[in-house]
Amino acid sequence: MTPEADKIQFSRQIWQAASDHAHRCLVRREFCPEQSRVENLRCEHFVDESEFGYGKQLWCFEAIGIDPVGRRHVLYGALEFSIQYGLLEASQTAMFDDVDHRDAFLQNETRPPRRIVYQYPSTRFWIFSAWASIAILSTIWTAALFNFLYGNR
Repeated sequence: MTPEADKIQFSRQIWQAASDHAHRCLVRREFCPEQSRVENLRCEHFVDESEFGYGKQLWCFEAIGIDPVGRRHVLYGALEFSIQYGLLEASQTAMFDDVDHRDAFLQNETRPPRRIVYQYPSTRFWIFSAWASIAILSTIWTAALFNFLYGNR
């Protein structure tokens, strides 16, 4: 759990929305909605909305799913919510059979974004080289055309 998520007191409506989405994950996987249950629902990662970007909440839970045959399954879920203009919008849900798979998913989702390709020095070099070669070739072509049209007189 990130330190930002540990300090937040979420409203009852947010807890209810996260709980409902977690339960819907079980129903989508065709587990019995009456017998299956969500346990240990918690917010693992929280980024508040700012004037430069949307916010993000990652919730985790464990669930006991009862399949149509009556077998019991232990599942590990993750919910991602986007905070846009103060509204909580579900953006991604995932269910895993193994806690390690969920942890890998969470680690991938909480990793800081990679640099944009244009920010790398090598990319800047190749873009500059391409523009410079286009400028040089068009200058040579224009000079040759001018020499061909007006040079033979």
